[in-house]
Amino acid sequence: MLITKDEIIHKIDSLPPMPESVKNTINFLKAGDLQKAADSADQDIVLKQKISKIVNSAYFGFTKKLTDTRQMFSALGLEMARSLVFSYMVSLLEPKEWKIFTNLDFEEFQSAFLSGSKEAVVLESDEVTYKKYSDALSLIPVTVCLIDELLGSKKREVELVIENSDLNYGKILKRFTGYSIFTLAALVAEKWELDEKNIDLIKKIECGKCNNDEVIKIAAAVHLELFRIVSKPQFFILNSFVDFNPQTIEIATKNYERMVNEQ
Repeated sequence: MLITKDEIIHKIDSLPPMPESVKNTINFLKAGDLQKAADSADQDIVLKQKISKIVNSAYFGFTKKLTDTRQMFSALGLEMARSLVFSYMVSLLEPKEWKIFTNLDFEEFQSAFLSGSKEAVVLESDEVTYKKYSDALSLIPVTVCLIDELLGSKKREVELVIENSDLNYGKILKRFTGYSIFTLAALVAEKWELDEKNIDLIKKIECGKCNNDEVIKIAAAVHLELFRIVSKPQFFILNSFVDFNPQTIEIATKNYERMVNEQ
């Protein structure tokens, strides 16, 4: 491997410490106190700006711009608010300068996935199930930041492979690191001490083998939703990270019907 597991772990371990206001916000959200969580988020200007930008994107569909953090958290609900703050925490991985995905609007992609994956999980199962897995879902888009850092550290080698072979970014990632976007996300989840059920879901979203365990319907729904999103022109550079599995159509039937109806 051109990029070793030790290098990947070092990259994750080198994250700056989490700001106290972010820790407090997450703790208040875990305790179910949206108002105190919002007040804590207000103490971190960068966190508040990120939440505001994502919440007021077209993907959440609010009819008027929300500017008050309490208002934003109330409109989002506990789990989605927690997902946003958690994704901000992990987005400390975001590179200061993008080297591979230079034309990607990352926050637009993040907004699309956070809102779309929630809709997909609720449609295929229910709100309670979404609440159980919201932390896992927040990690998927942020892993793109880690991939840019890893492949960007070998940018010349990546460019040479692109120029002289038919390999895409997804295959290059596996060849250089031995990981897919999902196994990398699971590695980050382990480092950030997510519970086992969330880590298990992340691994199964790849849908390399779709058996009938209790989380596969949710994994298949998220797989379909991610494939739908990265098939859009503005996110197509990420398309090769999802090896589409047609079997997901037979498992996440409600989401497949929704995709067909939207076409």
